[in-house]
Amino acid sequence: MYNSMVEDFSFMIKFKALIFVRLRSQVDDSPGNAVRDACKRLSELNVKKLRLGKVIDIWLEAESREYAEKELEMLSDRFLANIVMEDWDYELTEIDTFPPGIE
Repeated sequence: MYNSMVEDFSFMIKFKALIFVRLRSQVDDSPGNAVRDACKRLSELNVKKLRLGKVIDIWLEAESREYAEKELEMLSDRFLANIVMEDWDYELTEIDTFPPGIE
C-alpha cells in the first residue's frame, strides 16, 4: 500500500534557474563604490559605475514550466530578495540532465 502512495516523479521536467538580485537604483551601493574605487586603482579601465548583486543558481524539477515560474517568482519575492531595497529577475532553462553531484 505504501508504494502506491509514493508520487511518480518520472514526468517531472528538469530546469536550471538563475535568479539575479540587484539593489534598486535609488539605493546607495557603498560596497559597490568601494569595489569600483579598487578597480580604478588596479586597472586602467575607466570604471564609471559598479553595483554589486547576487546570482543564485537553482536546479529543480517541476511538473511544468508555468508551475516552475510561479514558484520561482514566489520564492524571489518572499525569500531570496529583500523587495524593499532589491529588484530581481530570473532566467529559466529546461535541461536534459542535472550536472554530476546533483540528484
